[in-house]
Amino acid sequence: MLVELRISNLALIEEAELLSGPGFNVLTGETGAGKSVLISALGLLVGERAASEQVGQNGAKNGKSDGAARAIVEGVFDLAKAPQIAEYLREQGFAPEDEQLLVAREIAAGEGASRSRVRINGRLATAAALRELGTLLVDLHGQHEHQLLLNPESHLGFLDAYGDKKHQQLRDDVARKFETWHATQRRLDELTRSEQQRAQRLDMLKFQADEIDAAAPKESEDEQLSEERARLMNAEKLREAAALCRDSLSGGEAPGALELVRGALKAARELEEFDKSVGAWAQQIESAIYELEDAAAEARSYADSLEADPLRLEEIEARLHRLNRLKRKYGDTLQGVLSHRANIAGELENLSVSEEELADLRAAGQREHGIFLEAANRLSQSRQKVAGRFGVTVVEELRQLAMDKARFEAQFEAHLERDEAGSRQGVDKVEFIFSANPGQPLRPLARIASGGEISRVMLAIRSVLAGSREGDVTVGNRVPVLVFDEVDAGIGGVTAEAVGEKMQQLAQHFQVFCVTHLPQIARRADRHYRVHKETGDDETRVSVTLLKGEERVHEIARMMGKESEANLKHARQMLKEAQK
Repeated sequence: MLVELRISNLALIEEAELLSGPGFNVLTGETGAGKSVLISALGLLVGERAASEQVGQNGAKNGKSDGAARAIVEGVFDLAKAPQIAEYLREQGFAPEDEQLLVAREIAAGEGASRSRVRINGRLATAAALRELGTLLVDLHGQHEHQLLLNPESHLGFLDAYGDKKHQQLRDDVARKFETWHATQRRLDELTRSEQQRAQRLDMLKFQADEIDAAAPKESEDEQLSEERARLMNAEKLREAAALCRDSLSGGEAPGALELVRGALKAARELEEFDKSVGAWAQQIESAIYELEDAAAEARSYADSLEADPLRLEEIEARLHRLNRLKRKYGDTLQGVLSHRANIAGELENLSVSEEELADLRAAGQREHGIFLEAANRLSQSRQKVAGRFGVTVVEELRQLAMDKARFEAQFEAHLERDEAGSRQGVDKVEFIFSANPGQPLRPLARIASGGEISRVMLAIRSVLAGSREGDVTVGNRVPVLVFDEVDAGIGGVTAEAVGEKMQQLAQHFQVFCVTHLPQIARRADRHYRVHKETGDDETRVSVTLLKGEERVHEIARMMGKESEANLKHARQMLKEAQK
């Protein structure tokens, strides 16, 4: 349920906080007081479109540097009785803490800025993610876009929610059998989507694999070849440098380093005969001679090995050209080429399926589709029975809501043929059709113009599902928060009493918010809020106040016309009767 709603700089509301409770919450106030802004704030929390025009101007008038730059709406939801929503949040990476959900929405003013920012449990999220979450949290009814009843795709869920435990088992069985068939069909579609495309893909992959295999590249081979090419291209310079190194160590026309160091060693040994302490560094000189002899030998060998080899250089150039061609086509490095070859192997294995295997997959798909359709037919038969009971019960509820002549049915479209796919919900498509007055034909709910009628139909459906043993949280279309706007349009008197009583009953199963102008409805609220607009010379402010005691008496009297002594007395009596 919604625990707290905080609004900052949204339209006429500079700052407002609504601390709501379970059960029946009512919002009242004069026409134009700003009740619609509160409903808009709730709509923003469940993903309705944000517009820069919704940002108020009060912050700028009060001297705040960024007050008018953005509007902020925050909502805190208690998920203690909504485990399916908590599980959904965990799956989406927005794990709730202490069974609470915090949703925040910022709307920027102006064209240049990012117009809306969404946070779910402190993490940035997309508006699409918020809309998906919103369908689980809040159901708005009235003038707003968030109306499940106007979307025929939701009607099947409402109908199934009325079914008993056996019906739910049939529904779950159909979903499982569809997933089994769909997995096989998906694999078959991948292989047979286009035999020509598959053959072309196979030819291309085989060509690539053959080209790489023929070259047989080795990791880092190009680096080693580049080094060898550099040596061959500079063989004369390298040989001259190596010869100089050799002669400097071994000696040539002039004495070399080795001859000089050997002379140093001879002198050191003569010193050692008279002073034994010289032995330590004499040994170092001797070790140096060995190192220099090894280096001289390496330099001699290196110089002797260097010679121009045009054939080998040409061979290296050709090999590097081939390897570079592979890198241009299949990867920036030889490692990338080898990785591409490994990927080709996996795809070739998937594509190289035999006709026998394809035939087996087709047979399995047909068999599993037949099993799915049999289960879907059983579910369809059950739905027809459920639809009959559901329609009768909804009509009974509508009669109690001043719609004595209303008719309501669940209309089934033609059954899908055996060669059509169906879905995890089966093969039925259901749309609710409705007529409010005698002589008018049954029409789809989406074509009903009256917001009051659509709200009362939803109120009737919610009442039916709330009274159904299986219409529980575990079934598709139960959301914890219901918001009714204009549910009292065009009604009064006894009908208003009936609507108020129905909403009070519904609030035993859901958290209900209702915007109303009727005292017969408002008097039944568990929590009553008054929305008040104050207009000054330079600004307009909207406040939200939780009414208690005499405050509530005066508001009920105002809703009856004026706060006269007679109306105040009547208001007290109405509230007293509602408490009973």
